[in-house]
Amino acid sequence: MLPREKTLKYGINYLTNEELLALVIKTGSKGSNVFKLVEEIIEKANGFKNLLTLTYEELTSIKGIGKAKSLELLAILEIARRLSSMDTISERQLDTPDKIADWLRFEIAFSSQEEFVVIFLANSGKIIKHEILFKGSKNCSVVSPDEILRKAILYKAAAIVVCHNHPSDRVEPSQADLQLTSNLKRACSVMSIPLLDHIIVGKDSYYSFRANGVL
Repeated sequence: MLPREKTLKYGINYLTNEELLALVIKTGSKGSNVFKLVEEIIEKANGFKNLLTLTYEELTSIKGIGKAKSLELLAILEIARRLSSMDTISERQLDTPDKIADWLRFEIAFSSQEEFVVIFLANSGKIIKHEILFKGSKNCSVVSPDEILRKAILYKAAAIVVCHNHPSDRVEPSQADLQLTSNLKRACSVMSIPLLDHIIVGKDSYYSFRANGVL
C-alpha cells in the first residue's frame, strides 16, 4: 500500500520514517522510484536522525531531487526544528542538564558549525530569554565573555547557562572549552551573575561541566 493510501486508511502516525519521507517527496524520477530517492536521501544524511543536517547542495546532488523538492524538504525540516524549540519553555524551569540538552538539541546539535547559546535566567529559575550569540566554523566559535555579560545585564538576568554544539558530535570538552568556561566563570563572579552550567549538546548525548565537577 502506498503512503498516501495508507495515511488515508489508517492515519499518518502509522507510516514508517521512510513512508513519511516518501509522502513529502511525492514522486520518483526516471530510473528511480520514490523509495529509491528516499533511501538515497537517508544515506546522504548518514541516517534518518540526521536529516536536519542536510543542506540544499547535498539534496540537489542526488539525481532526481531538483530545486523544488529540495526546498520543500528543507522547509519541512526547518519547521520541525523550530517547533521542537518553540514551546512554552519560558514557563518551565530548566533545572537539570538533560532538560536543557533535550530542549536545545534540535536548535543547535545538528548544525554544521559551532553555535553558542546563552540562556538568561530570572531569580525564579525561569527563562527570560535565550540567544545564539556566537557562530563559528566547523571547529570553533569565538566567544566573548564581555558580550555575554553585557546581554545578561541588559536582560536583568540573575544567572546564566551557556551551551554549544560540536559539529563532530563529540561532546567531550576541548582545551579551548575548558579555558573559556574558566574565563567566563571568573567574569560572571565579578559581576555577581552566576554561571550555573556550560553544556555541550550532541545529537544523542550531552556533557555538563557542573555535573562532571568541572564548574
